[in-house]
Amino acid sequence: MATQTKTAPVSAAEKLLAPDVPPAPSVPVSQPYLHGLTASWPIAQDLTGSNSPCRLEGEIADLVIHGIVPSAIAGTFYRVMCDPFIPPHPQNVPLDGDGHISAFRFHNGRVDMKLRYVETERYILERRANKALFGLYRNPFTHHPCVRAAIDSTANTNLVFWADKLLALKEGGLPYAVDPHTLDTQGYDPFGSQVKSKTFTAHPKVDPFTDELVVFGYEATGLATQDIATYTLDKQGRKIEELWVKSPWCAPIHDCVITENWLVMVAWPFESNIERLRAKKQHWAWNYDLNAIFIVVPRRQSTILPKGWKKGESRYYEWKNCMNIHCGGAWEGQHGKIYLETTRVHDNAFPFFPPDDGRMPSPETKADFVRWQLDLTSPNGSSIPDPEVVLDMPCEFPRIDERFMTKKHNIVFLDVFLPERSDSGKNIFQGLNALAMHDHRTGKTRFFYAGDDSLVQEPIFIPRTKDAEEGDGWIIAMVERKLENRCDLVVIDTQEFEKPVAVVSLPFHLRTQIHGNWIDAEDLEKLEGQDDFVRRYAEVRISGRGALEPL
Repeated sequence: MATQTKTAPVSAAEKLLAPDVPPAPSVPVSQPYLHGLTASWPIAQDLTGSNSPCRLEGEIADLVIHGIVPSAIAGTFYRVMCDPFIPPHPQNVPLDGDGHISAFRFHNGRVDMKLRYVETERYILERRANKALFGLYRNPFTHHPCVRAAIDSTANTNLVFWADKLLALKEGGLPYAVDPHTLDTQGYDPFGSQVKSKTFTAHPKVDPFTDELVVFGYEATGLATQDIATYTLDKQGRKIEELWVKSPWCAPIHDCVITENWLVMVAWPFESNIERLRAKKQHWAWNYDLNAIFIVVPRRQSTILPKGWKKGESRYYEWKNCMNIHCGGAWEGQHGKIYLETTRVHDNAFPFFPPDDGRMPSPETKADFVRWQLDLTSPNGSSIPDPEVVLDMPCEFPRIDERFMTKKHNIVFLDVFLPERSDSGKNIFQGLNALAMHDHRTGKTRFFYAGDDSLVQEPIFIPRTKDAEEGDGWIIAMVERKLENRCDLVVIDTQEFEKPVAVVSLPFHLRTQIHGNWIDAEDLEKLEGQDDFVRRYAEVRISGRGALEPL
């Protein structure tokens, strides 16, 4: 979060390719109406204009809807924002704001909204102190001495429902459990001491065929360690598999894929070490001498291993220096092959974690969506072939119909950038302004354009029925209306992808989400408190004291 007093040049990578960070607006040189008065908030690109902190908690029943929300859509869209409540350390990065949940409950064609912060240990400590106590991202050596032993997770990256718990996730710590109806924070580490890992991925994967949650945690034994815990939780949250492996170096592993028998963790070419942290530097530094790697781990002790593998072994495979940010689906092929799809940036997509020499990514940095092939019969450390390019355009946040997780899938949804405006002009790239629905069978891609001066966020998919054809259902996504400083939810029928069937209008602006997920009403109705999402009123008996007599 480098401070500045005037607009600075922003590379293409800074503007788009950091997917977990809102697009950076210009910071005005001056604001005359403030008459020179300053605030305690740092002047920073991620805290200004449409990226200003939201900091609002509350609820709105029955949001304004244009069009008709299909009554078959019943459940809640949970999204989490990176939204600092207290002015942060001026040199901190945009990934470290407090986790702020916005939940949208769809019922009978209506939509209610609720906003609550995840009340982490860090959030409560800073709220009580009314000032920042925590320094740089995942570096306790920069925190105030009184909180160096505190949990510094902000629980701001993802929300996943498992074992009847809504989990607020940040990969530098363990989950916080949140009540899915009231959004009250219930506690830290809801699965207890079953696994000794100190971390839990923000992207665990649900196997819909076995009802298992596949989890990993990197830096699992402490800061800058190479230890990775991989394990599986059953539907009740009980550990049923566990295998610890080593990373080739201390690398960030943000996302993963699962197949029927394998977990593949996708690591980025940043690095960390304890000397860097003790020197009070940023946790990560990009390294152009490192490659992108794929760490392959058997999901079960009973997994049949390829020839040459030993029990308890993992292997990694590498490509060139690039950043495979988020994953789509994956599946197993013949002869020990695994296929997986990711978004790819050909440089450092997080320029706030530069290399030690300070190099910034090229303004011409390319991004695309690709399919990788891993050959598990190859030796550990082998290089893999160039991937197949599926979409040759800036894109991020791929989602599949997750009923088909672990199997070869046909449909993928993504955020993309379209240059054409509705007035036949051209958009200047400042973020992702459209949704794409790509069919692998036909190679055809359909687009929904969010509108001029609008940016679209990560989509979620809802099947039309439990046994609907793959990709048949609805997409819901948040859209930022930049000129109006406001947001909408768009509801899109995948049978007519190019336009929404409903637009749910918010009366104000919300921060860009990092990730979010959909939970069906039937899963939530099993839990107490269904009527506590927004305020409900008891039946009113007419008093008879109004201006007119009763009829």
